[in-house]
Amino acid sequence: MIKTMVVWCLFGLLFIINTIPVLTAGECSYGYVHAWFRTTSGSEWENATAHPWLKRGESFEIKTVVAAKADLQVFFVKLHEFGTPVFEVVKGPTMMEQLLECRQKISSDQTFTYMWKMRVRSDTTWVNGYGPLEVFAQFHKNDTDEYRVNFDVITAFIVDELWEGYLQENISENHSSETIHGGKLPDFEVGGGLFIVVFLLCIFNRLRK
Repeated sequence: MIKTMVVWCLFGLLFIINTIPVLTAGECSYGYVHAWFRTTSGSEWENATAHPWLKRGESFEIKTVVAAKADLQVFFVKLHEFGTPVFEVVKGPTMMEQLLECRQKISSDQTFTYMWKMRVRSDTTWVNGYGPLEVFAQFHKNDTDEYRVNFDVITAFIVDELWEGYLQENISENHSSETIHGGKLPDFEVGGGLFIVVFLLCIFNRLRK
């Protein structure tokens, strides 16, 4: 009798285990998040969680794909880190710790792709140790029904050495910023200043006469 009960209990336990949906670290009943990392554009993407060695100031890219598994009201995505700041966003839909909010009508099986260009802070004091960069997501079916997931897209070892391409990349970024925002404005300012000086000299000479 006891043996029969044990057998039925084990059978029931195996049935429950096999019928429970298998969820990954970035997956819940309402959706999932997949994330990838690569050091430079054009290189191979690595699945999360990646474990690169990165120097201070070194740039890299993060890509996430968010997918709904049910009709949703809204979802949020955030890049998060713990403790001493290590990473910063160079270009992307949000900054570090800022919620990316999608409030459009979200249907089941709909996917959204987001990319960030990032880098290790050149002045970070967290060096010669591992720095995790986490992806956090929150799915809302309505105002009270929600699921949250979070996982590390990278756990990078931070090398206490300035990346060789940091200065060159900064020069390139500053040049692009001046071209976009400045245009020919500096030359105009110089020309305008010379005109004012000449004008004032003419008035001064006329007053002397």
